Amino acid sequence: MTDETNAAPILSGDDKAKIKEWYGIDVDSDVLSPMVDYIFKRIFIADDVRSETALIDLLNSLLEPVGSDRITQILVVNPEIPVDAGKRKKAIFDIRVKLSDGRQAIVEMQLSGAKSFRKRAQFIISKAYSSQEIVGEKYDALQKCYLICIINFSLFKEPGDLTTVYRYRDKRGNDLTDDQTIIFLQLPEANKILDKPVETMTDQEMWALFFLHMPDKGYREKLKAIIERKEGIRMAANVLFEVSQDEKARIQYENELIADLDERSRISDAMEEGIAIGEERGIAIGREEGFGIGVDTTLRVLNALKAQVPVNEIAAVYKLSHEQIENIRSTLEL
Repeated sequence: MTDETNAAPILSGDDKAKIKEWYGIDVDSDVLSPMVDYIFKRIFIADDVRSETALIDLLNSLLEPVGSDRITQILVVNPEIPVDAGKRKKAIFDIRVKLSDGRQAIVEMQLSGAKSFRKRAQFIISKAYSSQEIVGEKYDALQKCYLICIINFSLFKEPGDLTTVYRYRDKRGNDLTDDQTIIFLQLPEANKILDKPVETMTDQEMWALFFLHMPDKGYREKLKAIIERKEGIRMAANVLFEVSQDEKARIQYENELIADLDERSRISDAMEEGIAIGEERGIAIGREEGFGIGVDTTLRVLNALKAQVPVNEIAAVYKLSHEQIENIRSTLEL
């Protein structure tokens, strides 16, 4: 019998083209993309000194600690934070580490964009921070928590910086606290520095190009120079080269890409269908039923419902009550 779970997926030419267009990944490359979640974890949390060296270098490059704050030791811990049964869903991270002084660092790789990702980042860091145990009201015992989001998209429509850092600040730029820090490494912004000499690149720029273009044959010389210059990336690349030769790893890699592609296609199809239904029925029904939220918002809510976006997220984005959203759902027979 054939083990269907290990059978290589059949990628059509259309699938490969979509993966290349949407994610910038050449599936036929001899080197797998470190942006894919499964490969990302294989690189950084394998039981291997190379993975530890690479992860410590990545953390130091993005957190930019100075002096005694520089990271030399880490402990990879359970990425799952449970919650009370029956309440909210548990938080599961890609990589979660404890530093020697008690600080936490979460590292997330996000291959494709989502409108709610900024809120998700807030949820992740708040769950990690509040998971710490304190005795009584000794809040001073709470340790800093960092969230590093490596994202294959830009947070905003306008071109931005390669890295952006967020904390609780007032309008004058004064920190309320730096206990919760979110760092976004926006990989598409690295394309701006492709012509920059490697010897003048920052650590963050070198890591960004590793994630974004390591599989691309056209950039092999550039990546080779980066690998030779930076030990942490060299360790990561060595693990990546080995994993890329593993047939089972490649099958898992392609399956994960197909699953993400299917989900994105499903949402895209649902959005298109929602728009069509909205054009046919939403405007008229919205006016007839008197939702009182405007035609444009009615259509947006309709599209979100068709894409199976949770009601609480729709309510938060459009500042609507659950009752208003359910009225639209029931009236449009969704």
